[in-house]
Amino acid sequence: MRSILSHPICAEAPGWPGNPTYHLERYSGIAAGDCANTFVVHLFNHFGTHFDAPQHYNAAGPSISELPLDTFFYAAPLLLDLPKGAGEQVEPGDLAPYEAQLGRCDLLMIRTGFERWRTENPALYKENGPSLSSRAADYLRSRFTGTMKAVAMDFLSLGCPRNTEDGNKAHRIMLGCRAPGYICIIEDVSMAALDPARLRSAAAIPLFLRGADSSPVTMWADCGDAPTHA
Repeated sequence: MRSILSHPICAEAPGWPGNPTYHLERYSGIAAGDCANTFVVHLFNHFGTHFDAPQHYNAAGPSISELPLDTFFYAAPLLLDLPKGAGEQVEPGDLAPYEAQLGRCDLLMIRTGFERWRTENPALYKENGPSLSSRAADYLRSRFTGTMKAVAMDFLSLGCPRNTEDGNKAHRIMLGCRAPGYICIIEDVSMAALDPARLRSAAAIPLFLRGADSSPVTMWADCGDAPTHA
């Protein structure tokens, strides 16, 4: 069974405060006498479920279209339930108990449960969600670069708008600004319906926008019929 993990792209979805979002402009329409329906898509590349390539914070890092294709496919995803509320951070102490599993995974999926506020309280979701602390970013990048390709999260961004200093630092660490190697970032992912015991593989396919630091992704997970075993 395949589960879609990307949120639908729509104008009313929450995005980072102050950033552009999404607008669909009709270019031609059958109702107006044209032969086909076509649109111009105005879409911020950090809106909705999206993939941050190293170039997002690292000027020397690869852009979204320069990453190897296998960066976007995951044969050993790991979903961790780490409950967090508004403004709370994922810390190294939350991750350390799973170190053996983290060393075997190519995609870490962090599920805090905060996704529920995306529809119930969009203002809270975009203004004061959880984040991955710079300390946790350093823990992951220093130990698992080379095996872990990306970290995905069920909240708006790796950093929180209420704590941009630490969020910027976490991005720089993850994306290779301070040491060789990087772990990419997949933000605003829908994970609520996933059963971690049935998770088999996943993928996050971007638009291959030449020169862009990031792109919205179509993301999915393959979930088997029988539970996996550690």
